[in-house]
Amino acid sequence: MPSTRSQNQPTLQFPRRKSSRLGSRPKSFSENAESTPLSPRKSHVGDPLGVCLKNTSLSERLPLSPRKRTGVWSLLTFNKLSVSDVVFFFLAESGYQSVKQALHTAVPERLLSREAERAAIVSFLENHVVAGKPSSLYISGAPGTGKTACLNCVLQEQKALLKGVQTVLINCMNLRSSHAIFPLLGERLGVPKGNSEGRLEKLLTSSGPTVLLVLDEMDQLDSKSQEVLYTIFEWPYLHNSRVCLIGIANALDLTDRILPRLQAKPHCRPKLLNFPPYSREELNAIVQDRLTQVSGEGVLDAAAVQFCARKVSAVSGDARKVLDICRRAVEIVEATDRSKMASEPAASPKVSRVSVPQVARVLSEVYGDRMASSSGDGESFPLQQKLLVCCLLLIIRNGKSKEVQLGKLCEAYSKLCKQRQVGGVGQSECLSLCSLLESRGIFTLKKAKEARLTKISLKIEERDVENALKDRTLLGSILAAGLP
Repeated sequence: MPSTRSQNQPTLQFPRRKSSRLGSRPKSFSENAESTPLSPRKSHVGDPLGVCLKNTSLSERLPLSPRKRTGVWSLLTFNKLSVSDVVFFFLAESGYQSVKQALHTAVPERLLSREAERAAIVSFLENHVVAGKPSSLYISGAPGTGKTACLNCVLQEQKALLKGVQTVLINCMNLRSSHAIFPLLGERLGVPKGNSEGRLEKLLTSSGPTVLLVLDEMDQLDSKSQEVLYTIFEWPYLHNSRVCLIGIANALDLTDRILPRLQAKPHCRPKLLNFPPYSREELNAIVQDRLTQVSGEGVLDAAAVQFCARKVSAVSGDARKVLDICRRAVEIVEATDRSKMASEPAASPKVSRVSVPQVARVLSEVYGDRMASSSGDGESFPLQQKLLVCCLLLIIRNGKSKEVQLGKLCEAYSKLCKQRQVGGVGQSECLSLCSLLESRGIFTLKKAKEARLTKISLKIEERDVENALKDRTLLGSILAAGLP
C-alpha cells in the first residue's frame, strides 16, 4: 500500500538504548516520565521523544508535561503516525479545551453591554451608601441578564470608594428558611445569638459605619404575611438607620405584588433597576469577546455564533444559555474528531470548526426542532412558553388549587409536547422559561429548595391569557382537547 504521509514530514530515528548491568531491566520512557519531570536541558536523557523532536520546529510547540509526552510517544510507536500529525492532534485538543474554558458561565472578567445599569448602581453607591443616606435598590430581570455579575463587577471596581463601608453579601437560595436570614446576618455583623431580629435592629440603628446589605435571590425570603421581606425593606427607613439595601430577584414587580404595604409608605419604596434581556447583537458580542481572549475564533465559526445569538435572544436573551449552547457544540465537534482519530489512526488529524449545523443540533436538544429551524425573529412569544401557559391553565381548571408545583407542570408539558410532536425541554430549562414568564408578568413563582417543588400560578386572569399569547388557534385547540 502506498504511503499517505507527506515526504517533507520529519522521520523518526529510534535511538538505541545502551545496555545496563546484567540482570537489571532498563526503565521505560513512561516510567521515567512519571517519576521525574523533564527539564529542557535534560529532556533527551532517557527520552526517545526528545531525541526525535530535537532540532525540529515542532519541539518548541509540544507540551512538555510527562503525561502528554507519554501519550505522544504511544501514538507515535503504536499507531505509526508522523510527529507532525501527533503534535497537531495535541495542539487541537488544547485549543478545544481553552475555548470550552472561555465559554464557561462563571462570572466574566469584564462585563459588556450594561453601561446604563452599571452607572445606576454606581450612582446609588455614591449618593446613598458612601454619603451615609440609607435607602434601598431593587434589581430585577430574567435569568442570565447579568444582574449579579454586573453588581459584583461594580463592587469590585469600587472597593476604594467603599473602604469605610461594611458590606454583607448573602445568597438567599442557601437559607433553610426565610427566617434564617436574621441569625446569619447577625453572625456576619457580630451580633450575639438569641433574639437576632431585635438585636439586629438595635445594632443597625446605633452609631457605626454604613452597612451595605446585598441579598441575591431575594424572592427566597417569601414567607407568611411577607413579614421577613417587610422587615428588611423597612430597615433603611428606621430612625437613625445606617443600612443601605440592594435586593436582586427575577420578578419585575416583586415589591408591588408581594409588598403592597410599601406603597402606603412612599418613603419606603425602593428604587427600581430592571435588566432587560440581551439582544442578539449583545449576545454575539459576549461570545466573541470570550473567544478573543483565547484566540478561539478559529474553532467557533462567526456565523454559528450569530445563529445561536439570534435564536436565544428570541426566547430569553439569556447570556448563560448562549454560552452553554456554544460550549456544547464545541464538545460535539471535539468528540467527533476524537472518534475519527481512533477509527482511522493512519489518517492525518484535522481540526474541525464548529459551524451552524452543530449549533442547530444543540438548539434542537434544548428548545425543540421548531426552535432550531424557524427564524424566530417575528415571534414575540415563543412556542415553548405558550405551551407552558396552556398547561398551567388546564391544570388549574381541572384542580382546586391555583398553585401548581413545577414537577407536575413539567409532566403535563412533556405529555403535551409528545401529543403535538414538538420537542420539549427538561425540568431545569422549564424553570428558566417559567422565570422568564414571571418577568413578563404572566406567572408568579414561589421558589423552593428543590426546583421541582417550586410553586407556579397565573398572575393574570384566565380571560387575559388569550390576549397574552396572541394565538387563538393554538390556545383553542389545546384547551378543547384538554390535558393528554
